[in-house]
Amino acid sequence: MKRKWCFALVASLLSVAAAPVVARAPEPALSLPRDVRDLDEALDDCLGAKLDGWRLVDYATSLVNQKFTRYSLWHLWESSGLAFKNSRGFSDQYNIALGRLLAGLGFEVHAVHAGRVRFDSQPHGAPWWNTGHTWLRVTHAGQTLDVCASRAGHKAGHVRFEPVSDVRPVHPWTGINIRLALAAPVTCQVWKSMLTGKPVPRWLYRGFHDQS
Repeated sequence: MKRKWCFALVASLLSVAAAPVVARAPEPALSLPRDVRDLDEALDDCLGAKLDGWRLVDYATSLVNQKFTRYSLWHLWESSGLAFKNSRGFSDQYNIALGRLLAGLGFEVHAVHAGRVRFDSQPHGAPWWNTGHTWLRVTHAGQTLDVCASRAGHKAGHVRFEPVSDVRPVHPWTGINIRLALAAPVTCQVWKSMLTGKPVPRWLYRGFHDQS
């Protein structure tokens, strides 16, 4: 009984702490490449491109990259589809959205995650523990390549990062675990910003195409 009361108390405190964080979350800064608003319209756009194979994969990857305007850990509660619609999110949102799009186009898609990856450029001031990344491994014509929408120049098999820890398949609970791990530091940073009047750090929220 005491344990249940403790869990209830912790959950209540977390809810109280998180409510202002959600309330102060920035509004969407929408991008509508070729008037694409959501994943259904993205699928129609890709089908209308009359491409196939890896050219179609690259087209879809570029579309997702163009759709996102903000890299955000501030909106962890949004699904991949809602994150795509709102043009903001992190790798477990934008790349899962891309995976759903590619699966809809008929490709064999597997999402993977590494607790640590090394990009050719990291945002200034990014904490050491915030180096995980989710991306896709797509199979076509017997060939499997890494695919990721995080950079405008990414092509299938040509991504600007390398995993430095074990690469593991994404399971239904992977995204939940990632969000639970990020929730506390994100909440603390937003509260710090509210109390000091300073902006949140760039590792938490920044322009999607601002990689420096």
